[in-house]
Amino acid sequence: MPKSLVIVESPAKAKTISRFLGDDYTVEASVGHIRDLIQPKDVKNDTKFISSLHSENPTLTKFGIESGINLPADPLVQNLQKKLGTKSWIPWYVESLKSQKTIAQLKRALKKADALYLATDEDREGEAIAWHLVEVLQPGLPVYRMVFHEITEKAIKAALENTRSIDMDQVSAQETRRVLDRVIGYDLSGLARQVIGGGATGGRVQSPTLRKIVEREKERIRFKSTSYWSATGQLSSNNSSTFDAKLIGINQKRVASGKTDFNENGELKKPEDVVVLTEDNAIKVKEQFTNEALEVSSIETSPYRRQPKPPFTTSTFQQEVINKLGGSSGAAMAIAQGLYQNGYITYHRTDSPGLSDQALNAARRQVEQTCGTEYLPDEPRTYVTKSKSAQEAHEAIRPAGEIFRTPEELKNELNKDQLAVYSLIWKRTLASQMTDETGETKRITLEGNNPNKDIHYVLFSATGRTIIHSGFKEIYEEENRNSIEQESTVILPGLEEGEKVNTNQIDINNHETKPPARFTEASLVKWMEEEGIGRPSTFAATIGKIQAREYTHKDGRALVPTVKAFVATNFYENEFQDEVQYEYTANLNKKLDLIADGTLERDNFLNDWYFGTNEWESKVEDIQNQIKIDLPRIRHEAAHSIGQDDETDQSIYARFANQKPYVQLSVDGETASLPPTLPLDELTIKKAKELIDLASKPDTVLGWIEKEKAIKIISSNEVERILGYDPSKGLPVYLRNGSFGEYVSLGDFPKWPPMSSKEGRLMKQPHHLKVIKVACAYLQAATRPDDDKAMKIILNEPKRGIGKKSIEHIENLASSEKVSFKEALTKQKFLNDNSAKAARKLIKNLDLWNEKNIDEPAGYRLRELLIDTGYWKEISRMDKAEDKIKILENLLATMNEFSSIESISTTLIERQDLKDAPKPKTASLLEMMSSETISIDDAINVLSLPRELLIPETTTIEINPPPKKGEASFKLLQGEVITVHNGPFGPYIRIEGEDCGIQTRSISENDIFSINLASCLTLLATPKKFQRRQTKTIILKDKDGKPAVDSISGNPIEVKTGKFGPYVTDGVTNASLQLGDTIEQITSERAKELLADRRAQQN
Repeated sequence: MPKSLVIVESPAKAKTISRFLGDDYTVEASVGHIRDLIQPKDVKNDTKFISSLHSENPTLTKFGIESGINLPADPLVQNLQKKLGTKSWIPWYVESLKSQKTIAQLKRALKKADALYLATDEDREGEAIAWHLVEVLQPGLPVYRMVFHEITEKAIKAALENTRSIDMDQVSAQETRRVLDRVIGYDLSGLARQVIGGGATGGRVQSPTLRKIVEREKERIRFKSTSYWSATGQLSSNNSSTFDAKLIGINQKRVASGKTDFNENGELKKPEDVVVLTEDNAIKVKEQFTNEALEVSSIETSPYRRQPKPPFTTSTFQQEVINKLGGSSGAAMAIAQGLYQNGYITYHRTDSPGLSDQALNAARRQVEQTCGTEYLPDEPRTYVTKSKSAQEAHEAIRPAGEIFRTPEELKNELNKDQLAVYSLIWKRTLASQMTDETGETKRITLEGNNPNKDIHYVLFSATGRTIIHSGFKEIYEEENRNSIEQESTVILPGLEEGEKVNTNQIDINNHETKPPARFTEASLVKWMEEEGIGRPSTFAATIGKIQAREYTHKDGRALVPTVKAFVATNFYENEFQDEVQYEYTANLNKKLDLIADGTLERDNFLNDWYFGTNEWESKVEDIQNQIKIDLPRIRHEAAHSIGQDDETDQSIYARFANQKPYVQLSVDGETASLPPTLPLDELTIKKAKELIDLASKPDTVLGWIEKEKAIKIISSNEVERILGYDPSKGLPVYLRNGSFGEYVSLGDFPKWPPMSSKEGRLMKQPHHLKVIKVACAYLQAATRPDDDKAMKIILNEPKRGIGKKSIEHIENLASSEKVSFKEALTKQKFLNDNSAKAARKLIKNLDLWNEKNIDEPAGYRLRELLIDTGYWKEISRMDKAEDKIKILENLLATMNEFSSIESISTTLIERQDLKDAPKPKTASLLEMMSSETISIDDAINVLSLPRELLIPETTTIEINPPPKKGEASFKLLQGEVITVHNGPFGPYIRIEGEDCGIQTRSISENDIFSINLASCLTLLATPKKFQRRQTKTIILKDKDGKPAVDSISGNPIEVKTGKFGPYVTDGVTNASLQLGDTIEQITSERAKELLADRRAQQN
């Protein structure tokens, strides 16, 4: 027997709804969206793609969205356009692999149904999902749209009886929002990655939100703190009642206090009206008026009334959860989602504070039952939104049903977090329908006179509040940081004007004016709602994306913008002056509302915005051209100016490149890395100069030591100290500091260019990744025809059908004719036609490249070569293609910094030379050694390890006492060698022999240089003691002395030694040290880079 099919968005909601509908209905879940916009790289492989119709479409190949502008004047094309539809903007949708399984299940269920009910959420996203379901499933049966705001039996059955059709205006608004987000996001992100580097992104809502966070930090940077004092008197009346009063005036002038009286420059806003209480004057007040009488000069009493806050909207819900329960906006929404889907609360994505009649009745009934009729107002309270962008499609967030279940009833059904959130919603809903809090505020002023003193007149004030009726506070205490609220518990004694009170004690305190507070997630959500930036349903996702892109990190609850955030914001402000204004984003939201209302046609709006008066397309093209022509200028203008050094008259900048923040003197002066989490309001000119000075010292490693210690070491010249020379080799012996402590080295380390230089940045690219290897090989093969190694790397990237045997034949031909591999490839006659044709095309592309676009930056030229040869397309087909392309874009951006292709090629060759250069021998100091007393002889001894002791004749070792398992004896054969080592776990001896296998025994440090053969044989005759060994571990530190923390996992970063050598780890990802890295000199910044590269490689 056929059943009606109901499709909802989530399995949890499906499970709950199925309980109410019975056997006549089948409930399935779409699991969110079943289609999404196609990735631009996949457009040409899509079955809808028709070359004559689509290849020149300006937006299709760039965004995956077809626009109907500038279509070819071809009757065939126009007929095809009519078949595809008359819309000017046609997003191309694709089904993901994950969705295809869901779609198949829905189609199977649909075959058994006689009607289809689409029960997705009643918002634009839900409406769009319903439309996509119809488009994909193509149901040949009645289709009904059912909507509800809570998942209760009554609400579901009411929705079944009051269905409607899909609201296509809402679908158009959602589709337009998706188009805007794709176009703006792709364009902003693409430009930002060229200027800033991999990982930089922008977006319609993300970029203005980030701008606000950065603006607040700039206010903090500009802020100049000033000092002021306050005085509080402990007073007692004649009846011995004590109370506190604050000093508010001296010598007939009001005493200044906090941001009320001081501006951001630390100056008084109205110096003629107020006086700053200095330390001297504060002391005088204390000395002159302690134990003196003050007279009550006035008593002011006034009633007060406070109304409850409205029920929760999505925005106020997120703010209150963050403030009261902690956590993030994303966590708050995730908990609310679960509560809604399981039928505990109404729909949690809403901007309306209003309640339905059913909810008003339920709330009032429960207030009466819980608190009594005295807490119930005569009439229900109604609320309207103050939000600029509110749609008010749903009622406020509240407990579900006609009768609200109390938190006590649900304590066995919900987990701790769910219960805390539900309780908050329940209390807020009830409080919104309760009486006002009423009371009385009393303010007493008291004055004191001392005519013969410097401070001849003082004025104190005491304020208290008495609650007469608690009203809504009986059930719900609002989050309130207003200090006046703290006075509500102060009960002042009954005094009369003219009455004397005694000053028992006066406490004085020093204060500093504070800069504007950084945004928290709660305050940022509040600002976004007030400005109309984004929608309540997207606030959490936007904030999460800003944090994921490492634009901010958290200090407690505060969002601290990074250097990367400053540079990105400066770039967008410089190039998109209008588009990053808050009004611009808010106005786009208003346009979406008009489309949703049916009063604005979607395609006309998009055409006008992209091609017309706003000219988004031409603006982006202009900026792209400027980047090609003048990238260094654009990068310089995006840097954050710290200020000007008075000593050198040079400016100092904070910059971001190659995923690293750093400071730089002037445009191209000395540089120094910055800790990624250093707040820019703490980066002064003095601190920047200190960092640059530290970085200029040879072999200074700051990743593992506190800054104060680093300065001390440098001042005493102990970071690198020559102990003397090894007489046998003539090389200097250094005492150095590293991540694992002090060590000695014989000779110098290869000098790699600093990361602040373009050469250093190119060399430190993740060359171990295949995409980087192949890209660099293409450049070398094009510029150096005799680079056989590079030609062999690119020969089958992409596949050209040239196998190993064919490559061997080409190598033999090159050897016999004494020509390069490339020339031999040109001369060969044995490849099949397809392979030979592919080889000729490759060689032609390489040769033409040296003649094409020679004035363009190197990175752009290499990109064109990779596209022409097919390798770029090959990458786009790989798993995690976007991540690989980001890595490649970072390489190309670095190459754009070079003035010529030849200089890049030379740098790559120098990198290989440095990679192959021998490293100096190093050795850690023994525990008994000290850097203060170590001599050149001690150092040479440590460097001489391991010592070797030759076995002069075959010897049988009898183990005593015999082991319970294994051989009781073994032989050491003549000519075998015992070695003496200083290992990660201390000194030991070792032998690896034909009969004995590998034998090791621990020894003491005192014996490491003196132990002889006889002692070694004695040790080997004793059973080996197996002890649980811990891997040697060092926790790296950032430059501020705090443990280095990985930005992805949030775990401390450690250096360990393992089976395959030293590696860094955050407990989740392990990354081996690469070329140029040494265990002694690894820094936290380099460790973070290695972990990031390893993740990219794993992906």
